[in-house]
Amino acid sequence: IALLQYHALPSYYTFGQFQTVSNPVRTMASGNGGPFGVNVTAFGNSVNVSTGLVNTPVNSAVYSQSPVAVYQVDKVLLSEEIFGVKPPAAAPTPEPGAPVSSPAVSPSGASATGSSTSSACGSMAALAKGL
Repeated sequence: IALLQYHALPSYYTFGQFQTVSNPVRTMASGNGGPFGVNVTAFGNSVNVSTGLVNTPVNSAVYSQSPVAVYQVDKVLLSEEIFGVKPPAAAPTPEPGAPVSSPAVSPSGASATGSSTSSACGSMAALAKGL
């Protein structure tokens, strides 16, 4: 329910009113759990919504007649308060020709953690299939 409420604002905003809105804009998910807000930025005829986890443009009004407005966005708005903090950025890719390091493996095939390399790869494959 909170995810749906996070996509709704308690006030009616025309597309033009997003130009002067004060951030963060409270959503219907705000309440006892804390203020669940989004940041709205507008440049000319472009409006953008940012949650801290997701950044997406507001494309067009699907319906806009007071007291209700429905706007199209390209992404699901995910709140840091609901879904946690933004994951860390991916590690940089190595430069071409750079040596690639691999985990230390003993002659018996066990890694430094004591599991064999083949079972570790099988676990990753099972994890990837589960996602």
